[in-house]
Amino acid sequence: NNKTAIHTMLHRLIPSARTTASCKRLASNFHRRPFPSSKSLSAHHRAPTTIIHNNNQIRWHGDGPGPDAPTVNITFVNPDDSESKISARVGETLLQTCHRTGIEMEGACEGVCACSTCHVVLEQELYDQCLDGMEDGALSEDEEDMLDMAFGLTHTSRLGCQITVTENMEGSVFTLPKATRNFYVDGHKPTPH
Repeated sequence: NNKTAIHTMLHRLIPSARTTASCKRLASNFHRRPFPSSKSLSAHHRAPTTIIHNNNQIRWHGDGPGPDAPTVNITFVNPDDSESKISARVGETLLQTCHRTGIEMEGACEGVCACSTCHVVLEQELYDQCLDGMEDGALSEDEEDMLDMAFGLTHTSRLGCQITVTENMEGSVFTLPKATRNFYVDGHKPTPH
């Protein structure tokens, strides 16, 4: 019986749910929302949610938008001053774009705004456009705190995990700093999953 199995699992995994009544209540709530079967989900299924701030921006769950998403052409100036021209998918973050296309943007915290290794420098006009599209017209306190630790900070610095690619970024140029500050002492470099 599924309810019994869920009850047993919850009883083992949730220390605060040690009473039978609380486990049964959790199990009954669990069954109110059936999960889709693995057969009904395709490998490239992406469920968009809209309007993160008040700029009608599309954000994607999981790995970002699928291969059929609209794209814009952007350029990265690499730490060695070479340029990489790529197609970025509208709706993904710059960090996701870099990981998908092989651009050397580390992202040690894997995109949760807890480090500064995805530091990127924007052109002034694009930086201003990004701020205009934000809820308060300013960077979040978390992003400002992380940028304080960034190597080569400029007045147009941002974190790549906090910038969502939009259609008005067509032709934009992003400059990667010459180095990053990663607090791992063993040289750990995360790989996107």
